[in-house]
Amino acid sequence: MIIKNLTSQVGLIPQQYVVTTVAFLAVITVNSLIKNGFKAYVKVFIYAILIGFTLFYYSGLDVISKVFAVLCLLVGAFLTVYTQTYERVKYGGGGLTSLIDTFVFSIYFVFISTELSIFIMAWLFAEIIGFFNIVYEVERRTLVAGLRYLLISMIPSDIALLTMLGVVAGKLSLGEAFLTPVNGLNKILTDVNPAFYTLILLGFLGKAAVAPFHFWLPDAHSLAPAPASAVLSGVMVKMGIYGIFRIIPSVPSTDYTLYLLTFLSSITVIYSGLQALTQTDIKRVLAYSTIENTGIIVLALTTYRLFNLDVLFTGALLYSLAHGIFKAALFMNSGVVEVLTHTRELPKLGYLGRVAPKPTYSALISTMSLIGIPPSLGFVSKVLVFTGFAEAILNSPPVGVLLVSVLAVGLALSAAYGSRYMLTYWGAIKVKPPSEVRGVPQLESSDFTMSLMNVVATFPTLIVLGLHALGSTLTASLLVLSTLALAVMWYAYTYVKNILSKPLWLGGSV
Repeated sequence: MIIKNLTSQVGLIPQQYVVTTVAFLAVITVNSLIKNGFKAYVKVFIYAILIGFTLFYYSGLDVISKVFAVLCLLVGAFLTVYTQTYERVKYGGGGLTSLIDTFVFSIYFVFISTELSIFIMAWLFAEIIGFFNIVYEVERRTLVAGLRYLLISMIPSDIALLTMLGVVAGKLSLGEAFLTPVNGLNKILTDVNPAFYTLILLGFLGKAAVAPFHFWLPDAHSLAPAPASAVLSGVMVKMGIYGIFRIIPSVPSTDYTLYLLTFLSSITVIYSGLQALTQTDIKRVLAYSTIENTGIIVLALTTYRLFNLDVLFTGALLYSLAHGIFKAALFMNSGVVEVLTHTRELPKLGYLGRVAPKPTYSALISTMSLIGIPPSLGFVSKVLVFTGFAEAILNSPPVGVLLVSVLAVGLALSAAYGSRYMLTYWGAIKVKPPSEVRGVPQLESSDFTMSLMNVVATFPTLIVLGLHALGSTLTASLLVLSTLALAVMWYAYTYVKNILSKPLWLGGSV
């Protein structure tokens, strides 16, 4: 009632803008006034309230907006706890926590914007905040990475936004274009010059880091602080994906732009997967993994439009959610590794599985989702995408076989570099761990809880999909398989925990 009264007093301002502004001011105030650990719980409560508003209260948001907005808030809620410990341990204080919260809220504003003008302004603001996150550690290399981000990620996407605004204004008027609903863009942008589709979608590829606009991402993600990397990879690249979701339904299925995007995303999947295998910095492994996964999402969306396969639209949306969760958790995990060992180089690691069990479990759960092992959210999303590509064979056997082959190679590469990331913990069994490695419980707990979302979110997602998108047979099969896999995971967890807590039995020998 209070929110409704406040909204009515400020005129025609949509409710979500008022609520989000109040919530953001509350979070920043808490960061400034409360100095103990209690402030983390207050901020998590604010984020939880926003998730409730996003799902059940805001008007004008469709499923696409809600999925991306909730993903942003989930990542932000876990990071706001993680960052206040991370900045204290690594930097001795500073304003990183408030910067991360501002970054999260600016991206959230993009996803809940219902008018094109607000959408564009929120997008520009989020990009500027992203630059300050990348250059937080002011050095020559971070400034170069930030400049590359501005040139390759920001400028193409901004050109796409202005082109989109110009096309809409040409069909309506400038005043009407400013107030055009974001979720109605696909209806307005039909029957326009194909060159506009190409310009707009290529601009969004720049934000999503799909080739040939990918090379800003590895340095930006690896040189930024771990919490900033988690937001950049888990949420910010989804701005480009979100833009493609909004535009792709309006592109004719025979338009050459779709074939161009299919080619570029296919190359991206294979190239970035191979690059991830060659990296020695664990954050660069994760950065190239992000490029590969965004390539798969774009490939799913273009195939959806080429053959009108709704399962691929659903799969791409779920894949975006899954990737945001497991990649944010893995970047948080890389920050834990860096704080514990003061290095991110794989040749210098490999022993952490014996001295840091909780980060080990966190990395394992998130890596399972990355690879697509049940009962993870990544598994469900990959099943849907693979099913859609298999259906494409019925429409066009040569194209369908090519798509399935690209996805199979991508999944094999993700299994390879996912296993490579786990060498951080199990890569040097005989190496004696350094005596100075000390745990940081607050960081480890935040990372572990975030990684559990890969499993926790799986079952309600399957139920929702069963009610609205999938058939009962497929849904039941996935639920049974995920339940069995969860039981196996629990057994393995308790087994390893018992081994670590008890002396090794040597069969009576001394």
